[in-house]
Amino acid sequence: MLFHQPDAPQSVTFWAKAVGEIPVQQLPDGKIELNFPDRAPRPLVEVPAQLLEGLSITPVEYWVNTQAYFAVYANQQQVEAVVPRLDKLVELGPLDVVVTAPGVRHDFASRYFWPANGGAEDPVTGSIHAGLAPYWAQRLNKTRLSALQASQRGGVLDCRVVDGRVCVAGNAVQYLEGIISL
Repeated sequence: MLFHQPDAPQSVTFWAKAVGEIPVQQLPDGKIELNFPDRAPRPLVEVPAQLLEGLSITPVEYWVNTQAYFAVYANQQQVEAVVPRLDKLVELGPLDVVVTAPGVRHDFASRYFWPANGGAEDPVTGSIHAGLAPYWAQRLNKTRLSALQASQRGGVLDCRVVDGRVCVAGNAVQYLEGIISL
């Protein structure tokens, strides 16, 4: 359970400078759902040289939102095969880089690189799906999507795009226990 107090509400709201309020709730099936503002990307007009040089496979399209550059590929195999040049991608800061394509068993697949913000590849990233889900919802003409983050650890997320919000749900693994006083 996300929340251990028996009489406590099964939700909490976080705040992040980049996106504002993020309501989080535990769903009846035990998954954790984060509710983000829609952060759909827009086509990238001018592609930075570091992005061109930073990915081992050339994508078919480039997009961008306030969080990341989006490199769109033809298929999931290309997403899985991309080798990032982190020394180039770090120069794109403060923006990160997500690579994505139609999925094999899921609506879409992605990987998320964030060297400009402290890491190499994130295993499963809820926040980037606030941009990925609207992008794929429009392309696939559907509001409910299944997403695979194809990192080494990987994860599957359920996404819903509704009323200017993007709900991203998945299973969580407890790695820390503690008490926060508000």
